[in-house]
Amino acid sequence: MFRSVLIVALTIVMPLVAVPAFADTLRIALVLPGSVTDGTFNSAANTGIQSAKEKYDIEVSVRENTDFAEIPEVLLSYAREGYDVVIGHGFQFAEPVMEIHADYPDTWFIVNAAQVAAEPNVASFDNRWGDAGYIAGTVAAMVTQTGTIGHIGGIPVPVIEDYNAGFAKGAASVRDDVKVLSAYVGSFSDIARGAEITTSLIEQGADVVTSTGNENVVGTIQAAEKAGVMAIGTAFDSYEAAPDTIVTTALINMGENIDQAVGKVIDGSIEPKVYVLGLSENGIGLAPFRGRFETMLSDAQKADIDQMLADIESGKVTGQPE
Repeated sequence: MFRSVLIVALTIVMPLVAVPAFADTLRIALVLPGSVTDGTFNSAANTGIQSAKEKYDIEVSVRENTDFAEIPEVLLSYAREGYDVVIGHGFQFAEPVMEIHADYPDTWFIVNAAQVAAEPNVASFDNRWGDAGYIAGTVAAMVTQTGTIGHIGGIPVPVIEDYNAGFAKGAASVRDDVKVLSAYVGSFSDIARGAEITTSLIEQGADVVTSTGNENVVGTIQAAEKAGVMAIGTAFDSYEAAPDTIVTTALINMGENIDQAVGKVIDGSIEPKVYVLGLSENGIGLAPFRGRFETMLSDAQKADIDQMLADIESGKVTGQPE
């Protein structure tokens, strides 16, 4: 999704529209670009829709591993089947949704992790990725021993670039001599390449790494674990994947996006606009420090982290693009 489209979407003020009448049981489809077992981006969305299924007593269909070329037909198939809500999880769903939504006015199209909207039935839910990156960068700069940390992104799309910039900004807020390395895998799904790129940053001195994307994040965690360096998870709480490696996780609570989207559809408050969730909306957060990492930080450092989170929530500090 191009920045120009995002800006247009954000600057249009959308009025309330009539809410379609739904059947007794709301039918919602979640379309994912990757696997529900990736441990990050897609896992978070799947956990969110399963929680919503229990909370709201809805019917759910989850489609995994949807290639970009398949997206239009998959979206159309759900709309033709009369699904009340179709959620596309990722920026790559924005343009296909914009092309077809007008032909299916009784279906709400929700794009997650993007910023696009259109009357009468397109809304999007995104998170403050730059702020999440700032949180990760702050922690990384506190625990690094070499003074070098690194971020490995899948593909340089807007949300990942925002996280990358926030990561550097957060690190610099702790120490001005920290060296921040950055590299991209060129794929969201290549675990081996993710590990390879991560290893190259570790060889350049990075002893704390973080990664954004889909399955490529698994490669980063594996490489960090193998090299005996630390990692900061993103999106889905990653601690259980490598307890001796994961310091904490900069949470991107995409399950909260889905919960809010479903809730707003059900209560009729959904609008064709962009919803961006930060700390105060539980759209991002910081996972607990566990295991050996509970005592790694001093009380003063923990207090600084608490203050940083309070400053982000109040808007005093941000890792978002200016």
